[in-house]
Amino acid sequence: KRQRRLDNYQNRMALSQKIMHICLDRTGFNTTSIFFPQYLQRLRKNLPPYSNVTVSELIWNHTMFPFYTAFLSQERSDSIHGMMVDGCGKSIENSLGFSGGKVKPYNRLRYCPKCYAEDMDEFGESFWRRLHQVPDVLYCPKHGVSLKSTIVPSTEKYADYWCADSDVCNTEVEDDIYDERIKELNQAYIRNAMFLMSGDYKKKELHHIVDFYVDRLRERGFASARGFIYVQDFVDEFLRFYPSDYLSLMQSDVNVNQKANWLRLFVRNNGKNRSPLRHLLVLQFLGVSAEEFFHEQTTTGKIMARVNHAPSFDLEQRRKAWLKIIEENPGLNRSQLKEIGKGLHTWIYKHDRDWYEQVTPRIHKRKKRTPVIDWAKRDEECLALAKQAVESILNREGKPIRVLPATIRQEVGVRRWLDNPKLVRTRRFIQQVTEDINSYRIRKIKWAISELESEGLSVTVYKIQLRAGFGGNNKEMSELVARVMQGIYK
Repeated sequence: KRQRRLDNYQNRMALSQKIMHICLDRTGFNTTSIFFPQYLQRLRKNLPPYSNVTVSELIWNHTMFPFYTAFLSQERSDSIHGMMVDGCGKSIENSLGFSGGKVKPYNRLRYCPKCYAEDMDEFGESFWRRLHQVPDVLYCPKHGVSLKSTIVPSTEKYADYWCADSDVCNTEVEDDIYDERIKELNQAYIRNAMFLMSGDYKKKELHHIVDFYVDRLRERGFASARGFIYVQDFVDEFLRFYPSDYLSLMQSDVNVNQKANWLRLFVRNNGKNRSPLRHLLVLQFLGVSAEEFFHEQTTTGKIMARVNHAPSFDLEQRRKAWLKIIEENPGLNRSQLKEIGKGLHTWIYKHDRDWYEQVTPRIHKRKKRTPVIDWAKRDEECLALAKQAVESILNREGKPIRVLPATIRQEVGVRRWLDNPKLVRTRRFIQQVTEDINSYRIRKIKWAISELESEGLSVTVYKIQLRAGFGGNNKEMSELVARVMQGIYK
């Protein structure tokens, strides 16, 4: 029975690892996305013939899709789902507003040290958990301890394959640095995020979502009977509910001096991207769980009065006025012309769009040419930085870190551009110094032996395995440790 449980766990773990790091070649280069992998239909076809795993199961149970698309329209969610199934050759994250949005995902994978310890004790290996990667989830919902960041990048377009093993994880629990109020607020946020990750919800269109918020604000006295929001009262109460340092942690500071801060715009039906994190913050403020929100069927929203206003002057007069502005301001682009005739521009653009496009000039300023890069000089500078980084990694105190392109980049403090093909000498050096897994394990074993000797402890195979982070029941590591000890003590 225990063996069956182990087999099932390992199968799930292997699948999660593959989905979180899927890398498929379509256009001559590998594109990787930890959050939104693509070409999953191809992956499904390459699974064993007896596998019952479906593409939808991969997407809903092994990617971040259910969290980031929870508040999107059905049409847009289906579009992203299709990109993941068949591939689209471009970043899905960018289409979701990751690059321009204020709420960013963690740029490193995160884990719970207690979850990792339990996995290693019971199964001898661990895996990355999706919920731990949700933006601003500070605690493990199972153990209540603070999550820890690793050196594993999560947001690079091109990424290496990383296992959740002793190279990047450990069992040391960090002290909780947040007060009880922040912990209480974040744990409520985590419960709502868990519901989104379950995928147990029915889609709502944006206007229904905004109507729901209006209804709840009306119940709380922050909107009139007809649904017009008392924005200042709403903002003031929101800031009393959430401590300012917690909003900073949640990447959602509210600038009260800014008329267009995110909270003022959030309850408007303007069609702009909204982070699911901020949806959960607003719902939590309203005292509504994510489950209650998605199960609510009826909404009222604003009650609008219909008034037909007759135009103050006719179409021809408006056209003549706009043409006069264009004639008197040659060389100005559309944005500058709009500033001169604001109300007139708005009316014509809305009611006479085809004519507007015909007569209004488009003027594009030429972009300044970027200076030419001296790649030989850049290569020399990068090579010096890479050598310095390798020396620092090898001489660092504490448990050894494996020399890899990713750890060299992290030590230097740069992203993937260090692998630019034009940096010939730098790339050659990094390839030469990259450690294979066996060499790295031997270095860790020698470090563990040195540590035990310096502490005056007896040096045994079992103690070396534990100190090096291999676990005490790994037979392959036991044999390797024994061989290294023979070489040292013979």
